[in-house]
Amino acid sequence: MDTSTKLETDAVTGERPADGAWHRFVRAGAYFTWDRIGFACLCSAIGFAAGLIWMLAIPNTYGAPNGTLLMDYLSFWLAGGQALNGTPELAYIPREFAAIQEAYTGSDTVFGFFYPPTFQMVQAVFALLPYKAAFAAFIIATTFLLALSCRLITGKWLLAACLILIPACANNAFHGQNAALTAALYGFFLVGVERQRMILAGIALGLLTIKPQLGILAPVALIASWNWRAFLSASATTLVCAGLSAAVLGVGVWQMFWQQAPVASAMMELGGVEWGKMVSVYGGLRLLGLPHVAAMAIQAAVGLGSLACVWHAWRKSEAMAVRAPVLLGGALLVTPFALSYDLTLLVVPCAFLIREGLKSGFLPYEKTLLALVIVLSASTSPFAVWLNLPVAPLLPLVTVWLGLRRMDPRLKPLAAQTRPQTSATTA
Repeated sequence: MDTSTKLETDAVTGERPADGAWHRFVRAGAYFTWDRIGFACLCSAIGFAAGLIWMLAIPNTYGAPNGTLLMDYLSFWLAGGQALNGTPELAYIPREFAAIQEAYTGSDTVFGFFYPPTFQMVQAVFALLPYKAAFAAFIIATTFLLALSCRLITGKWLLAACLILIPACANNAFHGQNAALTAALYGFFLVGVERQRMILAGIALGLLTIKPQLGILAPVALIASWNWRAFLSASATTLVCAGLSAAVLGVGVWQMFWQQAPVASAMMELGGVEWGKMVSVYGGLRLLGLPHVAAMAIQAAVGLGSLACVWHAWRKSEAMAVRAPVLLGGALLVTPFALSYDLTLLVVPCAFLIREGLKSGFLPYEKTLLALVIVLSASTSPFAVWLNLPVAPLLPLVTVWLGLRRMDPRLKPLAAQTRPQTSATTA
């Protein structure tokens, strides 16, 4: 054995810990080897593909009496169809839009459309296709964009492929939701900032206004880091997209969008969207029995705390392994209206943290906590619905903490501590 190989020491105190199972598998994350990760990703890919084929090509329990697939994407596709028909405002009149869905599906299951007209304009392109073809095209296109952003972050297509196979991405795909698109735009924004391509970063952030509640903290980050070019670029992109949608769809559709806003708020307050399926602090507190006012007060306090963390991280550090986790974790903590598929956003900070870990070493417990976030990213709803345990807010909270702890100069990566020293004396 090489007598010069040093045992790992505690990252803060310098004391040598016991070389036991806890140290190896929890603190150092030795269980998470590439062969195990590769096997898990292969199983995920097979399940991912089989699930989508089952949903889109085989009659199943998610269908209406006439066979129409009843998933969230139905509202996107029908809203895009209304834009093509010249009646885009109907998507923002709940009674009218419900009637359109019931006529198409023959079912009383309806889905709301609470997105701005800029997203409706995007869906008009997909509405040119039949429903299931549009569903598949939207998921493939947006998941590819997320893979591309992960490739830009990590520099490796293999890592990007692994990242888009985490459970949250599958959850998003099965719902036909847009979280992969919002995560991809966040990825492009952060890569642009890191590479000093501020105009392109601002464009990506401006496009993120298709889901404005998830971008609340991004301007705070830009102001804290004095990235005024990105801030102005994002503002200009937002105005151009809004103006283009008004020119194409009509100014009246924006009026209807704003008039519909209280409906979304009322649905959240009254449980129209199940609190167990929400990942926000507000949803978790309502599930535990807190009234609306108390839950919103605590949600506001958490939001202010998230804002302070983003300001601190973006003001004091330029490392994306710090900035990305704090911003995207904070984005999920600051809004009261976020659902389980929105945890797909955590793919992006995971990509930055994994890149940094592979480059300079993982911090103690970092591998284990990343694995916990990834594995639980599509399991929070069952915990909440079946066990009445709202664990979902813990995932973005852990993500924020993983970013902030990388600012602690006392913490040393394990890889740096375990690197063998060269020596001519061996036994």
